[in-house]
Formats: sequence, C-alpha cells, structure tokens
Amino acid sequence: MDLTITLTRYKEPNWLFHESLLALSRQENITASILVLDQFYNQETKEYIETLSNNYLSFEYIVIEARSLSYARNQAISFCKTDILLYLDSDALPEKNWAFEMFTVFKKNKNIAIIGGKIVPKWHKKPLFLIKSDVIRDLYSLLDLWDQTFPNKKVVGANFGIHIWLLEKEAYFNENLWRSEWILLWWEETDLCKRAIAKNLIIMYVGSAIVVHQILPERINVRWITKRLYWGWYGKYISWGTPGTSNKSKSLISKILLPIIAIPYAFWYTVSLIKHHSK
Repeated sequence: MDLTITLTRYKEPNWLFHESLLALSRQENITASILVLDQFYNQETKEYIETLSNNYLSFEYIVIEARSLSYARNQAISFCKTDILLYLDSDALPEKNWAFEMFTVFKKNKNIAIIGGKIVPKWHKKPLFLIKSDVIRDLYSLLDLWDQTFPNKKVVGANFGIHIWLLEKEAYFNENLWRSEWILLWWEETDLCKRAIAKNLIIMYVGSAIVVHQILPERINVRWITKRLYWGWYGKYISWGTPGTSNKSKSLISKILLPIIAIPYAFWYTVSLIKHHSK
C-alpha cells in the first residue's frame, strides 16, 4: 500500500457519510488502506463498506469508543501500517486525484511532515453574505489559497495528511483540544502544526489536492456562527495564542466585511481569554 486514509464518524447520517465513502472508493492512481472509524456500530454502513473494496483500495470498518475527534484521529495512527496517513472529514468529498496529489508531494521531499489541501464548499442552503469574509470561511473549515503548492504554517482538518515516521510522538493529537457534540474546540491541527514547526519540519499547502466540504442547512445561520466563534477562539488561544485566518483571499469584500466581523470576533476572543485565565 502507498498510504492509509482515514475518516471517522460521530453521529453524521448514513447518506452523508456514505457519499464520502463512495468518493473515496473512486480514488485513482493510488493503492491505499482506508480505515473507517465509526464511534457507534452501524450495520448498514458496515455492509455498504464491504461493497467498496477493490484491487487498489482496501476498506476496513472499525468501531471505536465515542470520545472525541482527537481521540479518533489518534486511534487511526495506532491502526495505521504505512508512513503516510491522510485524514478526511466524514462530510467531505475528495476529488478523484486527491490522494495521489497528496502522496506525490510527500514523496518529493523527505522533510515534509504535514500537507493540507484545498477545501471548497457545497452549500445545502443559500449561504449568508458573511461567507465572503475570510474569518467566516475559516469557521466553515474552508481553505482556498489558490492552485499552487508552497510551504505553509497551518492545515484545516477536513483535508490534510501526516508523515507519521517523521513526526514520531508529535503525530498524536492533543486530546485536551477535544471536539464533541456540544463542545467545539477545533484547533487540533493548529496545535499539531505548531509542534511540527518546532521540530523544523515542513508543512505544505497543495492546491491540487481538493475536497468538497458539504455544509448542511443547520449550520448556515448566525447562531451557529456565533457558537463557532466562541469555541474557535477559545481553542485558538489555548493552542496558538493569536488571532488570524487561514484564508488569505485579499478580496475587497472580505476587507469591507472586516469591521462588521471584528466586533463579535474581538468579543468572543476576549471572553475566551478571560475564561481561560480564570481556570
């Protein structure tokens, strides 16, 4: 096998999860072991996965304890038998050459420890105008830094991969930055990248490794954005310490929206600082 690919599910519906699995089954020019980590046993999904394996892609269904996303990602490392492990969100649809593009870049430079790819949206409801803001795009785990490949400082969790052998113990995610149904601490990847940089390892952005992130109607509202802002900046403070965005569109609309976004942005960042220091 060239590499291992993993995705984990908490309570996402079968139809959504199965679309991601189907897209994975269509990967081209690569041999891979695909670890499907389900946090609750699902007979329909298990049977569906049994139909997807072929001569190049081997699917394995594994039920793990329902704890957190970081825990699930660490479990994937323990099951992985290759140096390279790619992570995909359970609501993301990889393009056919996604895994091949990631694998190719890893092999070009033996010091590349982490790779992140482009993440574009599939809206299941008309998005709010605020999505034009880079800050809000970050909240939806979207990343578009154009089509080139270049060194970067961060990746986004819906689409990234790691070189386990290079990272060694730093490959494991901080389970204190955990995400669950009610708590949305979501800077596990930023913390991982910070530790890789400290080891002088390379992080790359690969614009040709593209996934489509499905964004459901219940996430397309101001209430969800507000909740995400709070947990996002709380987690960012714990793991990185400073505000900033992964997207760098430099668009005029994003700049115009910045004063509007700045008020809740600053408010929730301040609240997160106070709450963290009060512990």
